Amino acid sequence: MNHCSFFGKFYDINYMSDDVERVELILQVENKRKSKNDIKKMDYEYLSFQAWGTAAISIFNNFKPEDYMLIIDSTARSEKGLTYFRINEFKILKKEKLT
Repeated sequence: MNHCSFFGKFYDINYMSDDVERVELILQVENKRKSKNDIKKMDYEYLSFQAWGTAAISIFNNFKPEDYMLIIDSTARSEKGLTYFRINEFKILKKEKLT
């Protein structure tokens, strides 16, 4: 299994509570690189994540659209041809504390 870390801005979140609390969220992750002409370029990737149980409740209750999230550990999963990451460890970073 792949263990991955990410840093990104909250883009979208969806809370679900069937038999277990769950959030599905999308992070906007910056991808800085240089072009062939040595010009710095900024692209954004939108990655899907899931969190379950108390992690889902904590994320949903503390989420604000302008906040950032550091995903310390996640595992890549694939379902119905789509890839998402299951959040194992995270930290929410409030925008006002970053500036």
